[in-house]
Amino acid sequence: MDVAILGLGRFGTQLARELVRLGVQVLAVDRDEERVNEVVEEVFLAAQGNVADVEFLESLGLHSYDSVVVAIGNDVATSVLVTLTLKQHLRHRHVVAKARDDQHTRALELAGADVVTNPEKEAAIRLAHTLGARTVSDYMALVGDYGLARVRAPVSAHGHTLEELDIGKRYKVFLVARIRGDKVSFNPALDEVVQPGDAWIVAGRDADIRELQR
Repeated sequence: MDVAILGLGRFGTQLARELVRLGVQVLAVDRDEERVNEVVEEVFLAAQGNVADVEFLESLGLHSYDSVVVAIGNDVATSVLVTLTLKQHLRHRHVVAKARDDQHTRALELAGADVVTNPEKEAAIRLAHTLGARTVSDYMALVGDYGLARVRAPVSAHGHTLEELDIGKRYKVFLVARIRGDKVSFNPALDEVVQPGDAWIVAGRDADIRELQR
């Protein structure tokens, strides 16, 4: 998999480094030479230039990359222009764009972005659902008031089999997976006994997920 990242602010730089860690070949691009130099020895390719310049954008050979990430969140006009150029002029098949607010999100969608992400909003939502929680360590919103969360198996479940617990009825959530140490079991067997330290990936209504921490 090859990914091009246009914009090396905090988000773009962190994304580049994580993708490299996952074995992805990354092209990192920014108009700031210092930012490019920070990652040049880590990524597959790095380039300095103005991505708002169509000729420069064309010279990057972006069609050979599976995805292009427009990580220019602070300059709304430029991020929308670059997204529009990638989708309408270069006809790239998969463009992901970073937004800073809902209006920016809408503009990027109209420009043709295949995926729009708002990292600050998403991080705030996750934090809101885990702040002060004793058992919820991560959360992802699904739709409305439904979500997916990683939680510690409640103490009341320890020593019982999943069949005895009937999690859907007792806790009103759906058990997606069980994590024990570094092992993950999806749709675990009903005769499995819950152990202290087990973590569950559960899906359900937010209120029911929060009840697991009581």
